[in-house]
Amino acid sequence: MKIAHISDLHLNSKSQSSNYLRIKAILKYISKEQFDHLVITGDLTDNASTEDFVILRNIFKRFGFLSGDKLSIVIGNHDIFGGVQKAEDIFEFPKRCSQVDYNQKINEFISFFPESLENCFYISPNGFFPYAKIVGDVLLIGLNSNAKYSSISNPFASNGEISTSQFTEMLEILKMPEHSNRQKLILIHHHFNKLKTESQSSLGRIWQNIEKQTMKLKNKKRLLKLFNDYHIDLVLHGHIHQSKEYFRKGIRFLNAGGSIKNNKSKDLFINSVKINKTGININVDQIESSSIIPESKIAINKHSFIKRLNRVSSIDNKNNLLLAKQSFQVKSLENINFPKYKTGK
Repeated sequence: MKIAHISDLHLNSKSQSSNYLRIKAILKYISKEQFDHLVITGDLTDNASTEDFVILRNIFKRFGFLSGDKLSIVIGNHDIFGGVQKAEDIFEFPKRCSQVDYNQKINEFISFFPESLENCFYISPNGFFPYAKIVGDVLLIGLNSNAKYSSISNPFASNGEISTSQFTEMLEILKMPEHSNRQKLILIHHHFNKLKTESQSSLGRIWQNIEKQTMKLKNKKRLLKLFNDYHIDLVLHGHIHQSKEYFRKGIRFLNAGGSIKNNKSKDLFINSVKINKTGININVDQIESSSIIPESKIAINKHSFIKRLNRVSSIDNKNNLLLAKQSFQVKSLENINFPKYKTGK
């Protein structure tokens, strides 16, 4: 089985550098190379906007990824709280984060891609994370690693934490005898290594200095112990804008945060994960930027941007973005049968 792992797409249709063409190019490559499954580990959007989620849904549908057999995604901090768009926004951003309804934003995120959860299993019916999914003969466990906003412990909403309930449910899933001989992959947004990247832009440097103090995954030690105890084969994540493999405490990690946005190149990177009975082989495939049409060469104002996408693929034949959002509200999940693990309780 061959899995394509990408992350941190940061689609932003309100920006001239929307990342739309780069996302389209990377998905076209993945489709052409006939990967069996696509994993995206968070920050699909830059500012958690309805328009961008709708656009992504269209792109996934166009390239044939909009199903649970083909797509697994987890949520990133930008998909909940958005991000800083201009340097002066840094001072107002914490206030914006404090006004975000955390649970509602998670529900909205899921509501745009319900098909990706069609073949998932849960311990508890109370939430969408953690989910478990069997792809081929591999167990995938998707986590929400985004901590809630706190003026003290998470003032810029970029810190991570796995809640006690998620940790307990993940443990129950891993304890199940039917998974003992499967290869096991964890999908999570936040990183486990130290932040060492160096941004070249002034805004990037300012924001990165802030993130060095706030962009952390709390309680990593208990997660690392759990991963060791249950022989997790690979942890896939994003958050830091690099594409690299590394090891920590004997556990194998793969970061795809540099798929679209990276500090050393304008090229695109796809983590290629080939899994067979004997092990896991990893390569980082590269798409040269010369093969991508520069967005600056294209008139990409919001109206023409959305109009072009709607010509390619509409959602339920509705061209109005507000109607599109309403058609994929959380209530639409009631039509999907989510099988649950039996807990024995």
